[in-house]
Amino acid sequence: MADNTLSNTARKNIAAVRDLAVEIRKGRSRIDRITDAISGFAGTPRFLVAQMVIIGFWVGGNFVLPTTNRLDPYPFEFLNFVLAVEAIFLSTVVLMAQNRQSREATEQAELHLQIGLLAEQETTKMLQMLRAIHARLGMSASAHDPELQEMIQTTQVEVIADELRRTREEVEGATSEPTEEAKGPPSDVKPA
Repeated sequence: MADNTLSNTARKNIAAVRDLAVEIRKGRSRIDRITDAISGFAGTPRFLVAQMVIIGFWVGGNFVLPTTNRLDPYPFEFLNFVLAVEAIFLSTVVLMAQNRQSREATEQAELHLQIGLLAEQETTKMLQMLRAIHARLGMSASAHDPELQEMIQTTQVEVIADELRRTREEVEGATSEPTEEAKGPPSDVKPA
């Protein structure tokens, strides 16, 4: 049977991530907490059921009441107004919550990038040390492996970013170019 216990390092990492999440949650402003609560509730089945019940009572009540006592007779103009205002309010609240989540995601992505760069630097240093050990032990063939030579080079983030940008532009350009059929015949071919 496999041992399902976590190492102390794994426990420390889990605690560090949890603490970071708690710190981020504590750093939210009052309006952030309010918009999160509203958008959180508005995205639940309970909200949908509550909407259906309220609208059902509104419509049913206006049909059951005598014509003279109806608050909002058919075609329910006031109900339409209330629902339109609610839609504007909810969409604004959801956008505010999404903007905050986007800011947090950007901060986490920057943190991941920094950690990744540190890990790459540490790995490069270890490879350099291993190459030195191999050379010292007379294992020069493995110390001069071309693939190892590439791995030991310091990663240039700017070069990788430029290459990714260039590749993305090529892909976007390839998908936006018209097909051969859409281009029509070449200019040197005369239509029959």
